Amino acid sequence: IRRQRQMCIRDRQHDIDEKIQIDEMRKEFIANVSHELKTPITIIKGQLQGMLCGVGRYKDRETYLAQSLEVTNSLEKMVQELLTVSRIEAPQYSCVKTHFDFTQFLRQRLAAFDDLFVQKELSVAINLLPDIYIDGDMGLLQKVVDNLLGNAATYSPPGNSIRVDLRQAEEKVYLTIENTGVHIPEDDISKLFEPFYRVEQSRNRQTGGSGLGLYIVKTIINLHNAEVSVQNTDDGVSIKVIF
Repeated sequence: IRRQRQMCIRDRQHDIDEKIQIDEMRKEFIANVSHELKTPITIIKGQLQGMLCGVGRYKDRETYLAQSLEVTNSLEKMVQELLTVSRIEAPQYSCVKTHFDFTQFLRQRLAAFDDLFVQKELSVAINLLPDIYIDGDMGLLQKVVDNLLGNAATYSPPGNSIRVDLRQAEEKVYLTIENTGVHIPEDDISKLFEPFYRVEQSRNRQTGGSGLGLYIVKTIINLHNAEVSVQNTDDGVSIKVIF
């Protein structure tokens, strides 16, 4: 009886500690959201006030209206990503998984990024083994693949390359996306999947990053009982997903 009582006490304490940790994470997330939303709203408000008053450089309304629209688009993207986080982290949420041809799915997503790769002057090397099937939520996995391809294109200097590899071994499926010409400081790699974390050199919001993309990727990958990791290579940065 004493042993059972001690086990109950330990279980209760574990539940309490877990709840405290979740509450702290929620508070930190809300604080980060508030901070991230405050900056673009302040920028838009200042530009609109300047244009309405015709102050100094803001007399050039065409230029600053275009800038305000660009900031608004970034703000809209961030709100959409927050809604995605809220939806997939809800306790009652569950994936709608189907058995589908992942090879064909990747080819379709790569085709959708053709124009961006051309604009960035990036060459793309594709090595996808045919007829590889997985069980997954196609809508969520599209967010994963699009985010990874978008990051590879955004952070690769012009003239470099993106390599996409898909293979299967020992009942596991391996997707690897590598972009060349850039490296991530080793101290930052372990933090990349934290919400709102940005590598110092990439903190400029002009890149369009909200700091939520890889956090969403990690959350979706977890829902699929899969793994995701990032590492520097000799030529660049590689991200690997294992189903």
